[in-house]
Amino acid sequence: MGIQDFILTSDDFISRIRAGGLPSVENHVVVGDSLALLKYLPEGCVDLVHTSPPYNIDKRYQSEKPDLSSQETYREFLETAIGEIKRTLRSNGSAFWQTGYTQGQDGIPGDLLPIDMLTYQYFKGNPYPAALWDRIIWRYFGGMAFKKKLTNKHETILWYVKPDGRTADPCFEVDQIREKSKELDKRNNFWGRNPGNVWEVDRVAFGAIEQSSHIAVFPEEISEKLVRACSRPGNLLLDPFSGSGTLPKVARSLGRRWLAMEISEAYALEAARRLGYQQPSEASSLVSALIKFEVFGAGKRSMTVAAIAETLTWWLSRINVTALRTDFDELVRRALSDTTRAKSQKRAAWVDLNGRIEKSHSTDPVVIADRYLCRDYKNRRNLNGPMRYRTALEILEALCQQVVAHGYGTESLVRQIAENEPSSYLVDGNEITLTATEKRLKETGQTEAGISNADPEINPDPEETRSQAPLLL
Repeated sequence: MGIQDFILTSDDFISRIRAGGLPSVENHVVVGDSLALLKYLPEGCVDLVHTSPPYNIDKRYQSEKPDLSSQETYREFLETAIGEIKRTLRSNGSAFWQTGYTQGQDGIPGDLLPIDMLTYQYFKGNPYPAALWDRIIWRYFGGMAFKKKLTNKHETILWYVKPDGRTADPCFEVDQIREKSKELDKRNNFWGRNPGNVWEVDRVAFGAIEQSSHIAVFPEEISEKLVRACSRPGNLLLDPFSGSGTLPKVARSLGRRWLAMEISEAYALEAARRLGYQQPSEASSLVSALIKFEVFGAGKRSMTVAAIAETLTWWLSRINVTALRTDFDELVRRALSDTTRAKSQKRAAWVDLNGRIEKSHSTDPVVIADRYLCRDYKNRRNLNGPMRYRTALEILEALCQQVVAHGYGTESLVRQIAENEPSSYLVDGNEITLTATEKRLKETGQTEAGISNADPEINPDPEETRSQAPLLL
């Protein structure tokens, strides 16, 4: 597999979907105009949409189609796009419409028109009138400074649901995204609090791992929250204005089917490169991190499949997952069965597990696994200690069961991991070369479109610099 395998041209998309139906085009970034492509999708085939449309404010995108039309043309574009999103969404499916502001060409200069207000009528209109289920505020740091306005520090994400007749019952699993509580209050849920509908997430920093040449990359953490809570493994997710490829990258990483559309070939290629850095599940992501940092280490760059498999098996065989599970379950049992007024066992478990996760130098294999998983799953850092420890332990248990307990297929697993991640590994017969340890598209300081081949210093827990660039609405 190579990164080009993630790309389809418009002609390829149309011919494939006519011949083989929807499965033949899934898990691809299609290069083309989404308004022309969406009509080929069957009605009711998509489980979740997360997208951000062009804002029509004359910003420089790498596309032949300018981001500046008359107000009438822009409204027609939005109405058509939303109509297709609603048509393709299944009953009780969710559409997350992430927006900022546009400006009317005929109004008073500086007069803003919120796109969420502009498009409300299109989501509520026939056919397929949608229910506005919630309104998420994405609050970020920095922002564009104005001389005669307040600094803009937020975008809105409107959560629409396509009803099934007169009722709506969207997928929502809050346990997937519970956050750490600010206080260890005995009344709080042991696994964390509902995150609410105001999310403080910094924008993608200049020079950060997620940065591409696209001017408006939204953070993976936002998509991860939506995908985890409002879809299930195997669901089909769609982004008709894919840009830098955040949704497809997150969808792939969580075992969802996905389809992305992007009018710019340059952005589509970068999105494919980004997808080539990502494994198709959390367990596979952990294996890849272990290969990069525990097997290859700081100096090696090429090893045989057999040697990688042997070292991986050795590393995992040292872990006593049975003892780790017994210890964790007993800690949780005491916490949840504590009926005393003080709930001291509950607090003790919080302090213990939060302390384990936050310990800077830990030899606990579950904590090590959690830190590797945090590299690919940004929202993990918002979870409390019990949830982070539990989920990392579950993934580690499954991996040890496959590799150590059964003791078969490890070489096949290693080869599969390398082939799944063509941006990081080169497979040549029985030899695997590690070509990148970071999922970086651009070098720090790179300003023009392009892809970096630099391999930064290995760092399992990199600190990303805060963005100082102005917000590009």
